[in-house]
Amino acid sequence: MEGKQIVGAVVETVAKVVIAAVVLMFIYRYSIMAYDYGYRIFGEEAVDAEPGRDVTVEVTESDSPQDVGQMLEQKGLIRDATLFVIQEKLAGLENGIAPGTYNLNTAMTVEEMMEIMATASRETESEE
Repeated sequence: MEGKQIVGAVVETVAKVVIAAVVLMFIYRYSIMAYDYGYRIFGEEAVDAEPGRDVTVEVTESDSPQDVGQMLEQKGLIRDATLFVIQEKLAGLENGIAPGTYNLNTAMTVEEMMEIMATASRETESEE
């Protein structure tokens, strides 16, 4: 009986160590991913180096930030539409992105693109 108890205790200990190792690997991996995503929110670089390529995009009145992000991602101006939505929310744009046609460049950062699209909103207001 004592031999079975020792084997049982060893197996239980090994199982606990394996589970702890898996949990630590999971935490480590997802911590790195979360840090990388958080870093990208505030420090995302442009898709291309200068001079980049010019891309014309059209934003309509009914486009949500997610729609705009998906369009920019499809056209190769940004890497991640979901990240764009978070950046747009954190940018504190009073009126958001204004409808219009914009000439953007793959060498622009997300902040530069949002500034252009938000500036159009302010220009429209001042004309009224």
